[in-house]
Amino acid sequence: MNLNVQGLQAYCYTGGKAFDPAKPTTVFIHGAQNDHSVWALQSRYFAHHGFNV
Repeated sequence: MNLNVQGLQAYCYTGGKAFDPAKPTTVFIHGAQNDHSVWALQSRYFAHHGFNV
């Protein structure tokens, strides 16, 4: 999913689930030398256990 953040495009990985405004949301932020894959297992776990990622 792409978001517009202060006029710039930012890629967001959702853990394989659609956003649900009724669920709590957690955000995983990687460092400069990584990409979203560094959080692949953690984000999928939370997305499939009641959280938006």
